[in-house]
Amino acid sequence: MRRVFLTVATMVALVTGVFVADAAKSNDNFTIRFRENTLVVSSTQMEEAKIYSMQGKLLREKQGTVAEFELERGKYRLEAVVGGQTIQRRVELR
Repeated sequence: MRRVFLTVATMVALVTGVFVADAAKSNDNFTIRFRENTLVVSSTQMEEAKIYSMQGKLLREKQGTVAEFELERGKYRLEAVVGGQTIQRRVELR
């Protein structure tokens, strides 16, 4: 019984470690920065980035690993395709 428990506990620990490593890896690949009134989005695996108004209107779209968007004060929605996954963020420029 003890042997079965240790085996199950070890498997759970290994699986949990893999999930944590994947989550950390995905966060390291995607960065968002501001440079004055310019939003800079970058990732080595990014395919495209789009910026929308909060009402859902597409404002700009950029292809490639780095995208720069000049924005005015307000709230926006960022959508980026990174490694085949779509990542969405809410952006507010004050």
